[in-house]
Amino acid sequence: MTERSSSSTLRGILWMIVTGLMFVGVTSLVKYLGPDMPAAEAAFLRYALGLVLLVPMLGSVFKSNFSQPLMRLFMYRGAAHVGAVFLWFFAMARIPLADVTAMNYLSPIYVTLGAALFLGEKLALRRVIAVGIALVGALIILRPGIRSVDMGHLAMLLAAVFLPALIC
Repeated sequence: MTERSSSSTLRGILWMIVTGLMFVGVTSLVKYLGPDMPAAEAAFLRYALGLVLLVPMLGSVFKSNFSQPLMRLFMYRGAAHVGAVFLWFFAMARIPLADVTAMNYLSPIYVTLGAALFLGEKLALRRVIAVGIALVGALIILRPGIRSVDMGHLAMLLAAVFLPALIC
């Protein structure tokens, strides 16, 4: 490994640590503030802080020559991101953190189902079984009929639909 690539690797590791710490900080703050702060306000503050961190890169972003279809896709992705963050903050303030985290892991299940339904991807039997087990697991977490499923749970289930847009 060259000196330059090891330097880039170390810089990448440090950025991932900083990102992880910031993510934990936002999660902790949203959970601590709870329902005292509306989800829309918490999301606005999150985006305001994100904008501050994005300012150094804005020059190169504006110099880029993106096509109209690509810009439209960015806008759709941004809208999905805003919806997911709003729903996630709403859920964080109303249900236990363990429930939020567990339901967040449904995102790959939604992606798998979406690929099969909308893109015509063929699912192997083992993948269908895995999706079924995951959905049973979600029902175990939610326990409908044993406890009430409140708006926080429903918000997190819907947020998990939009969260894959954050990865793309």
